[in-house]
Amino acid sequence: MACAEDLPPSAYLARMSDFAHLQEIDREAGKRVRDYLIPLGAIEKVRGVWAPRDRERHSGNLESVTWRVLDGYTSEEMVEELDDRLAKHDAASIRFSCEARGCGSSVQWANKIFGERLLYGTEASQRYRVYALEHGGESYRILIYGSARSSDRQYLHAEALTIAP
Repeated sequence: MACAEDLPPSAYLARMSDFAHLQEIDREAGKRVRDYLIPLGAIEKVRGVWAPRDRERHSGNLESVTWRVLDGYTSEEMVEELDDRLAKHDAASIRFSCEARGCGSSVQWANKIFGERLLYGTEASQRYRVYALEHGGESYRILIYGSARSSDRQYLHAEALTIAP
């Protein structure tokens, strides 16, 4: 049975952009990707190379949005908001979750994984989630990353990948 919150991933991102305490600073939609890296583990340095402990790769269409968190809210609260919304989706399941130092190097998440230097913050403030979601006969991955550089410079980044059959 479908839940009232059963929406396509782009609708979750659009609803977050409507949130008064988020300022959208970057959006990219409809980008075709091949073998897109989805980290399913902490970012570690092994034999001189930074990489996630575990991963999956998919091809498809990618939408990404980066927001600045405003008005005294925190990136942690915004990650929890998306977690709560996705928890209400009947076909969403968490594939990986980490917090703080358990995620590994914040600078590597910001630069190597997401290519958004603004996301670089303290290791203690970072949060990362990967959800698998089925909707309308399609498979998706939703990636959520939150970090804080300081109390007034906090960011939320989300990606929705529609997996090609």
